Amino acid sequence: MVGRTRARAARSSTRAFTLVELMVVIVVVGLIGGVAVVTWSSMLPKQQFHSAIRNLSEVLYGTRSEAIARNREFRIQYDLDADTYRVRTPFKEGGGFATSDDDPERLWMHETDLKKAGIDLQEIVIDDQPHTDGAWEIYFTPVGASTYHTILLRDEAMKQSFTLEVLPLTGEIRMHDGGFTRDPVDEGDFR
Repeated sequence: MVGRTRARAARSSTRAFTLVELMVVIVVVGLIGGVAVVTWSSMLPKQQFHSAIRNLSEVLYGTRSEAIARNREFRIQYDLDADTYRVRTPFKEGGGFATSDDDPERLWMHETDLKKAGIDLQEIVIDDQPHTDGAWEIYFTPVGASTYHTILLRDEAMKQSFTLEVLPLTGEIRMHDGGFTRDPVDEGDFR
C-alpha cells in the first residue's frame, strides 16, 4: 500500500507546473509579444505609404479604363496644398453628361486625403513643368492617352519618396523609388 501511494505521488508531481515555471513562460511570452509590437509599429507607417501609392496607381489605372470604356475624357485633380487628389468625371450627379468643363453638377469620385496618412503630395510635373503648390488637372482621353506627368509622394516620418510616372501616349504608369526625372529626348534616341 505504501508503494502505491509513492507511485501515485510521483505521477501527480510530474504532471503539474511549478509557479516558477509558469512565471518563466509568462516572461518569455511577454518578451516575444513586446518585440512583435515594436516590429509591427515600425512597419505600420511603411505599410501606409505603400498602400497610398497602390491606391493612387489603382485610381490612375481605373480612370484610364473608364475614359476608354465610356468614350469620354476623365480628369484627375491634384491639390498640392491640401495633399489630396480626386477624379472628375464627364457625368452629372443625377445622371447624364455635364454640359461644360466647369459645370457645378459634375460628378467627383475617389476623393483621397493623403495628409491623414501622413503623406505629402510634394510635387507634380506636368509636361516637364514642376509644380509644388496649387491645384492641377491632368486628363485621360477616350483612346487611353494622358497628360504626361509625374507625381512625387513623400512620407516624412519614414524619410521615403516615391514617384509615379504616367506616360502620355499609352497612359501607362511606371513606378520609381525616390525622386525621378526622365532624361530629355535627343536625336540619338531615334537611331
